[in-house]
Amino acid sequence: MRILAYSHNFQREGAPIILLRLLRELRARHEIEVLALTNRDHEPLLEDYRALGIPMVTGVDPRRYDVALFNTVTASHLVTSISEQCPVLWWVHEPQFGLLYFEQSNFRVEAFEKANRIVFPTRWQAQTLYRPYLKQSNWTVVPYGIGMDLQPRPAPFEREPGRFYLLHLGRVDRRKGQDLSAQAMQHLGNPNVTLVCVGNRPAGDPFCEKVDAIGAAILHAGSVPEATVAAYIQHCDAMVFPTRDDLITLAILEGLSFSKCVLASDFGPIPETIQQGRTGLLSPVGDYRVLAGNIRMIYEDRTLMERLGEEGRKILERKHGFAKHVALMEGELTRIARR
Repeated sequence: MRILAYSHNFQREGAPIILLRLLRELRARHEIEVLALTNRDHEPLLEDYRALGIPMVTGVDPRRYDVALFNTVTASHLVTSISEQCPVLWWVHEPQFGLLYFEQSNFRVEAFEKANRIVFPTRWQAQTLYRPYLKQSNWTVVPYGIGMDLQPRPAPFEREPGRFYLLHLGRVDRRKGQDLSAQAMQHLGNPNVTLVCVGNRPAGDPFCEKVDAIGAAILHAGSVPEATVAAYIQHCDAMVFPTRDDLITLAILEGLSFSKCVLASDFGPIPETIQQGRTGLLSPVGDYRVLAGNIRMIYEDRTLMERLGEEGRKILERKHGFAKHVALMEGELTRIARR
């Protein structure tokens, strides 16, 4: 197949990384080009695409492709304009905040009917958030898979003996809840625990300044390549993800792939994978005190922490295998592709 893919940005964050990993697998069997509508030379994933030999294009004739893959709910205008000329698979990753785009003047709600196929990572999204707009049976659910290299890597930071390291992955943003992780650390009051934050940190952002002002012991690593993310996961003891609005997201699944215990919020579909006391620990959305209690629990009971990590890896293998994820996405593309 000749596949035209589109990503709304090329930052090292959730949906763009998930698309990159899928295309990395598909390029062995299909011809792929990625549409970049604006000048994005400063965005880090562009180097990854260049290394893979996947070309970036700024203008296209949709009739040249067998199928188009649009990677965000913000692509509604592209879905409506291109669906007349090329079959379109619309991959909608956005959780609750995605509904805010409906208020923008260029959003095209008719895209839900124009798309040949709509893919959601979770049934919760389709049935809870986007159900009013799904007038046809042109949608399905394909769970995420994590195509991450699990080989051992050296520590990317200097670990102090006896210190306990918690990792919070993700762009520093209120939605991701770094302030809650910092407040939990402050509430915990344990001088032997350090919070490591890995993810894009916008300079001068007021939320970043708010997190810094909390005064907890935090190591900020910023945005780093995939191999370095894997190294941070390997060399931290557990992961925290007190999100206010997310799916069973990349950070959670990457942690589980390394058998790390995940402490997450109970938002939306997360309890489907992080099951309280079985595959991880949950706290109510916005409740840093319960999160602090969960941190204390695994700090004091390392056997519990290891058991939760192992059970988390098992549920990852059952529900979020990467080979199955790729096969299902490839199947959906093939199903609607131009014959």
